[in-house]
Amino acid sequence: MRRLPALCIGVLFALVSTTAAAQKPSLRPVSRWGAPELGLNLSLGLGRGEFQSFVKAAGGIGVYFAMPLDQGGVFAIRGDFSVLYHNYNTWVLYPVVSTKSYVSTLRVGPQLAIGSGPIRLYGFVAGGFSYFSTDLDLDDGWSCGVTTTLNDDFTWAAEGGGGVRIAIRTPGESGRGLSLDLGARTLHNGQATYVTAAGITQNSDGSFTVRPIRSDANLLVFHVGFSAQLR
Repeated sequence: MRRLPALCIGVLFALVSTTAAAQKPSLRPVSRWGAPELGLNLSLGLGRGEFQSFVKAAGGIGVYFAMPLDQGGVFAIRGDFSVLYHNYNTWVLYPVVSTKSYVSTLRVGPQLAIGSGPIRLYGFVAGGFSYFSTDLDLDDGWSCGVTTTLNDDFTWAAEGGGGVRIAIRTPGESGRGLSLDLGARTLHNGQATYVTAAGITQNSDGSFTVRPIRSDANLLVFHVGFSAQLR
């Protein structure tokens, strides 16, 4: 009977310890930058070298996806896709005729990131291809529009660039974070055939004459956008 109070105290102490352990939040490491990243940006391309004589600037959008190869997200495989428009004209006809020239580029390559705080620097190199196209669109306002390709060309593409990501919202319990993404890259397309605004002429019978140019078509591209971690 004398052992009963001691036994009760021991049981009470065990219950209190178990309850405290259950209420204590579990501590587990959170990998802030080790998750896949998806980014969307606005891009401005400036013609370089010979291309600058015919195309001063091109603007459009880009998207990228980076899959980390380590928990810290230092090394990753990065894929980029962008569309840059360098000519858009509307001709006063019926149906309405518009022409646009653009460069679509798909690239894949390794990415290296430095830093683990709210500011992270990154650099990358990539290879892929670019598609130069000039399209003519017919739209009478009633039926579906019709698109005709006036000129197109494929080239191999290589690029190198980098940038900085600045955290806007750090990952919470969901592990997701949002960052401002600023960067630049050099895009080397080599020789390409393309059409500028001066290379499209409307004839008296309503048809169009297209005069393509072939030259180096390299660009210096700047981008600003947002990236998000996917978990």
